[in-house]
Order: sequence, then structure tokens, then C-alpha cells
Amino acid sequence: MQIPMKMGTLNDSAGVCRRVRALRVFVTFTSLLAVVLASRPVQGDEITSGPPGTQVTENDRAFWSFQRIARPAVPGTVAATRVRSPVDAFLLSTLESQRLSFSPDVDSPTLMRRVWLDLVGIPPSPEAGAEFLADESPDAFERLVDRLLASPQFGERWGRHWLDLAGYVDTVGFDVDVDTIIVSERKWLYRDYVIQAFNNDKPYDRFLHEQLAGDELVDWRRSSKFTPEIRDLLVATGFLRTAQDFTHEEVGNIPQNHFGILHDTLEIVGTGLLGLTLNCARCHDHKFDPVPQEDYYRLMAVFTPAYNPNEWKIVFPYDKKLADRSLADVSPAERAQIESHNVGIERRIAELSEKLGELRRPYRERMFEQKLATIPEPIRADTKTAIAIPADKRNEVQAYLADKFAGSLKITDDEITAILSDGDKAATAEIAAQSSNLAGQRQSFGKIQALFDVGPPPVTRRLIRGNFETPGDEVQPGILRVLCDADASGILEGAIPPHAGTSGRRLALAQSLTARDARAAGLISRVMVNRIWQHLFQAGIVSTPENFGIAGAPPSHPQLLDWLAAQFVESGWKIKPLIRLIVCSTVYRQSAARILAVESSEISNSNPDEIDPENRLLWRMPLKRLDSEVIRDCILASSGTIDATIGGPPIMLEGKPDGTIVVSGNQAPTARARRSVYLLARRSFPLSELAVFDQPVVATNCLERARSAVPLQSLALLNGAFLWEQADQFAVGLERSNAHSAQDQILVAFQRVLARQPSVDERRRSVDFLEHQATLYRDKGLDGRIATHKALTRLCHTLLNTSEFLYTP
Repeated sequence: MQIPMKMGTLNDSAGVCRRVRALRVFVTFTSLLAVVLASRPVQGDEITSGPPGTQVTENDRAFWSFQRIARPAVPGTVAATRVRSPVDAFLLSTLESQRLSFSPDVDSPTLMRRVWLDLVGIPPSPEAGAEFLADESPDAFERLVDRLLASPQFGERWGRHWLDLAGYVDTVGFDVDVDTIIVSERKWLYRDYVIQAFNNDKPYDRFLHEQLAGDELVDWRRSSKFTPEIRDLLVATGFLRTAQDFTHEEVGNIPQNHFGILHDTLEIVGTGLLGLTLNCARCHDHKFDPVPQEDYYRLMAVFTPAYNPNEWKIVFPYDKKLADRSLADVSPAERAQIESHNVGIERRIAELSEKLGELRRPYRERMFEQKLATIPEPIRADTKTAIAIPADKRNEVQAYLADKFAGSLKITDDEITAILSDGDKAATAEIAAQSSNLAGQRQSFGKIQALFDVGPPPVTRRLIRGNFETPGDEVQPGILRVLCDADASGILEGAIPPHAGTSGRRLALAQSLTARDARAAGLISRVMVNRIWQHLFQAGIVSTPENFGIAGAPPSHPQLLDWLAAQFVESGWKIKPLIRLIVCSTVYRQSAARILAVESSEISNSNPDEIDPENRLLWRMPLKRLDSEVIRDCILASSGTIDATIGGPPIMLEGKPDGTIVVSGNQAPTARARRSVYLLARRSFPLSELAVFDQPVVATNCLERARSAVPLQSLALLNGAFLWEQADQFAVGLERSNAHSAQDQILVAFQRVLARQPSVDERRRSVDFLEHQATLYRDKGLDGRIATHKALTRLCHTLLNTSEFLYTP
């Protein structure tokens, strides 16, 4: 039964939103204050210009995450029948050393729902479910995995993971006011690029090359025409445009923000790609990891030719004289041709407008004299003079007369059109048609929010205490020395510019990070493999995905991590085969039930809850709460209203007086049913249905989603207008389907929401629920058909409120 809204969930939400907004403003203020305090000029005796002198030792390079990848041997196991892949062998050998084993395989409907949610983020349709369950071949599950990996919805699900890592949002600058939305024009092209890259299974090394240096992979400046490949390479560099940028306003176009964007970009690259917290080295040598401050600024020097504080390009111009950081989606030659063409069009339109004005001028003068004649004769001439004089040159009397009579002397185009002769009306229509035809011939081009070098590489200096006002010694571009065999080898001296107008530094960085058998490639591959594992098992083999350094968590299965990283690199850096390998394993197929695992005959007398209470050894499948977007998408898919359109501009959001964030009423009717990845991405104000289920607030990026369980989530599902609307549509769909009887409707409803058939008890209780609810509605005087519909709506609403719906089994 619906919870009454006496206290008003929306009112409660409004209060929460107000408190959250106040907190965000406070956090923003204190953050800015901290930056100001940190950037104060230091005293003279604090400034040093020489190098820090910190060396990286061989002992530093011996740390496990900085080692080259070496494929370990696959261990043997006692329970060999439980090993479906080398992944299982590594895990099972560790479990057996603790006198444990895997839990039994989960049943087919549960496994089916699990892999659908993990790979494509929506539940299987009843038809797809029936097809899989009817397939009795030994490789039925493997073939289901292949179909899901080939689905375009795979990129939407796994692209969202990468967008979290990149810190992608559609907005620009501050995001502390629900009603102030400044959207970066066509930034969504990067989101679509990421989705398509995952769908195409673009090799991860190439994926990184394009995002770090797509503009340096092709000579786009001298290209006569942009091909789709050139556009994609420029769009890919949007990865380096995700840091919060305040230079869209004149007051924000200051060095403090210029350097702030560089620091945030390094944080995204560090935590996202390298799995290291580099920002500690902004002000001093890293306290834990072998990252001297000099190394931090050597890495910054890779990006300063593009993010050049001395020749800064803003997000989009508040002053047309300033340079825009975006690029046209056509080549410079094409843009010049388009602009020249449009100049000719505008000139011809201006000539037609002048011709039209000459045709109408006698009528305008005649009507003006007629209106002027209504003014008293003594002031008529003075009024005519006052109207003719520019406003800023009128004397006091003329200003009075103009203000008094300008309205009555005003002549509209419609008034002139009404008195035109038949011949002049025809001539006017002909001129208007010609102007309209010419206007339709205007050519245009779009924008790409790309990163590109803006001039010769500037000198990059180490900043004393991280303060841009106190530069120290000059540094050369390079990678972290701990990822090199010797200190000197980290300098990117061989970065020969591949094309005119670019330094080639970012391309050299990308190539050095993914060079086969390099320490950097070992770290990069381990970090990405760990993220894939994290998304499938909720926690990575390294439970601190942003920190593979000394202060981070050690890997729970180091040999498995190295084996997977080696497999990843040797298989051409392909992501889909790695996911397939993992989800087809026994560890992925096992039950998540804790009691079942403890009581299973396959496990020895040891109690896994006592030996490994946190399940780090994976003796059962972790129970995972769905991400916020998946919850919303599953609701849309279950109700049958989901719009599967791929890509395009973001679906705009708006704030309501009660504090909720909803889809804008100016969007197309189907916009509410688009997948959540296409909703406007904001730093602080996501859609309310997503915010309540831990949609992250994006300061820089998000490496791991929070998964809370709070009362507001239950209240939002019970009382939220969105879920009631979708439950109603769900019921309408059931009534229009072939499921005519209550029993059939119950069966289909369970299959859509939970991807399984109801048990005998669930079916009986559901029938009783429908009959009871329909009786209550009929007792209120509702028509029998309407009562039945409302009862079915409540059943659908109840299923969408179950805990089973909110979790990946």
C-alpha cells in the first residue's frame, strides 16, 4: 500500500536539497579559501630555485605495482572439476590453502539476470530469458555472454564506468546553483566516442593514445577535409577537457584557475590511468610513494603546450576577441570556405533588404506624415526634429517630445504592408522569397571540445609549495622516474613533433605508458584489469583502485592480477575477451547466498564467515547493489517504456520549487525514457531519482561508487512520482499483451522485473493481492475495469520496490 504523504516526501526532499545546497556552498567557499591561503606569496627564505635532489632508488622500483608484467604459472588445485579457467585456479588454490572452496553454481535464471545487469545494465526481456533457458547446449551461457558483449547496450553500460573515471560532465564552471546550467557546446561527442569505443572493443592502448594525444596522431591543421577518423581523434581528447574550468567568465580567467585546471587534469590522469595519488607531489615530494615533486612538474610539462597558462584559451568566449578552446568540426580550409560562402550570402541578403527598404520607404514617409499631422501644429516641427535626432544627442526638450510622441508616431511593418499597392505587395513577396531562399543556403559547422597545443611549448617550472606565484627551477617533460629503469630515461627527449603546430609530448607520453614490457605498461594494465574486476565483483583485487602506491591496499590475489594483466596485454589490450574470460569462470557463476555457501558439501568443515568474513577470497559471489543509472534503466526496461536511441545531445534537466531535479519539460515526450547515461551530467545536481541512489558528486572524477542503504531510498521508491508513472505504464503494457489472465500477468511481471518465474507461494499471494486491491477500489466506487488496472499497477509497483530488484544476485 502506498505510504501517505502527510509529511510529504517531496517536502522532505526539498529540505534535504536545501541543506545539501547550503553544504555545497560552504564546501566551495572553504575550498576557495584554502586555495587562496595556499597560493599566498612565500617569504624570501622559503624560495629555492635548485632541483629538489630527490632520487628514485632501485628499492623504490622494486615495489610490486612498478614491476614489469611477468605471467605467473597457473597453480594446481584439489577440486579440479570446479576450474573453468585459469582465473578459477588462482582463486581456488588460495581458498584451498584456507580449507575453503567455491560456493555452488547459481541457478540459470539468476545467472542470466546477473550477467545482463553487469554487461548491459538492463534485465532480459521475457523472450530473451525464455530463449536462454530453453537452450540446453553446454556452451549456452558462453554464447549468451557473446551476444551481450556484441550488443550496443554494452558500450552504454561500460562507457559509463569510464566516464566516471574521466570525471565527465556536460556543464562548465561552477555547479552550485540548481537553476544555473551552462552547457559546454557538443561536449557530449566525447561521451558518444567512449560508448562507441567500448562497443568496437578498441584496444586499450589505442584508446589511451587517442584520448591523450588524438590531435597529435593526425595532421588535422593541414588537412583539406576532416574525415570521420580525424573528428573522432579530436573528440577523443575531450578526456583532457573534463577538469572543472572557470575561465568561461571574465572574472575566472586568471592564472590561479589556469594552473588549477592543470592540477586537476594531472589528478584525473594519475588516479584514473596510473592508479597513483600524484596531487600529493604538487607542493612537495610525495610522502609515501617514490614521486618527487620534480616528477610531478615533469609530467605537467607534457600538458603545458596545450594548457598554456601564458596563452590561455577559454572554454567559450565571453569576449569575441578572445580565443575559444573548442575546434570547428571541419578542417581549417573547409571552415574558411564556409565563412567566405556565408559572407557572400549575407551580402546578397543585405542588398535585398536595402531594396525592400527602398520600396517601402515612400509608404513609410507618407504614413509618418499622416501620424505627425495628429500632433498640435505649434510643436509638430520640433517633434519631427526630436524623433530624427539620436537619443544621446537630444536636448532636454527634444528628449521630452520624443518620449511623449514616439509611441504614437511608430510605424509597424504590418501597417505598411496593409497600404502597399498590389504591384508592390507582389514585389515585396518576391524579395522575401529570395531572402528566405538565400538564408537557407547558409552553411554551418559544429564544435569539438578538444585539447590541442596552442603554441610553442612554454617553459615549465617547479612551483615552490605548489604556488604559481613562486616558480622554481625549470623542468623537462617526462614520465615518473619510478616507471623507468634509470632516472635519466624518464625524460621525453625523443618526442619529435609528428605534425606542424604540436610538440608531440602527449603522444610520447602515451606511447611510453603502453610500450610493451615497460614498467609503465605493467602499471597501466594492472590498473585497468583491476577496474574491470571491480565492476564485476564490486571490489577490485586491489581494493583502492585510485591508489596502487605504498599507502594503497595490497592485492588480495597478486599472482592473479599479474596473470590477468599479462593476458590483457598479450591479447592485444582487448577488453571484451578479458570480460568474457572472467564472467565465464566458476567464481563469477557461484551463488551469492551466504547460508548456502556455509552449508554446502563442497566446502570443508571450515566456516568461511569466520575465516574470511569480508569475502576477499571470493568463496561466494558478492551481492551488489545496482548503480543509480542501472536502477532507473531497469525500471524503464521493466515497464516497457525505455527508449533505446543511442547517442546525441544530453537530455536536459531542471529544478522544481520543491527541490527535486526532473527531466526538463522542454524535452521531447520520449526524453524521460532515454537511458540514464544520456541525461545531462552535472557535478552537483543529478536527476533526483539518481541522486538518492548515490549518483556521485563530481569534484574531479569518481573511481568507486558509494552504495548506501538509507530510508530516503525506500521513500523515493514508495512515493516518487516517477516510479508510480512507470508502474502505471507497466500495467498498461501487461493489459495490452497476450497475458490476459491475472495468473499470466503475474508471470510476465515477475519475468520482466526479476527475470524469473514466481514461486507457488508468490503466485498465490500475488493473486490474493490483486483481488484484495481491486475490491478496495470497487468499494470506493470505481469502475471494475479501472479498479482492476489500479490493482495491477500496485502489483507492478510492489515488485519494483523489492530488495531483489535493487541488487545483482
